[in-house]
Amino acid sequence: MTTTKTKIAKGISMSCVTVSSLDETKRIFCDLLGLEIKEYDERFNWMELEGEEGGRVGFGEPMGEDMKAGTNAIVSIAVDNVAEARAFLESKEIQFLGETVEIPGEVKLAMFADKDGNQYFLSEKLK
Repeated sequence: MTTTKTKIAKGISMSCVTVSSLDETKRIFCDLLGLEIKEYDERFNWMELEGEEGGRVGFGEPMGEDMKAGTNAIVSIAVDNVAEARAFLESKEIQFLGETVEIPGEVKLAMFADKDGNQYFLSEKLK
């Protein structure tokens, strides 16, 4: 395996699961299992849950045709600047899925896929 000295990623910011119903997800993970809602945004059909020992996972309804419920977790990679990181990866022939999405005052997200079709987000916190 070869490695590169390029350092764009700051860490894994969150894993995201695409679901068909946030209401059903809340029922299972909050009402039945006891996780706590840390973020909830109806505008973007988005919810973040956390347990008492930490670890946060995001749940969202599909944001575009490339996202399908049941595809499992999408890992978010934290970066300082999504636009720069995206341009760099595109120059290395990494395929992005759609445009960069901005949730005002919260986050910028750019979804890309590896050669196996696994999907990932580049994630830039805005606050």
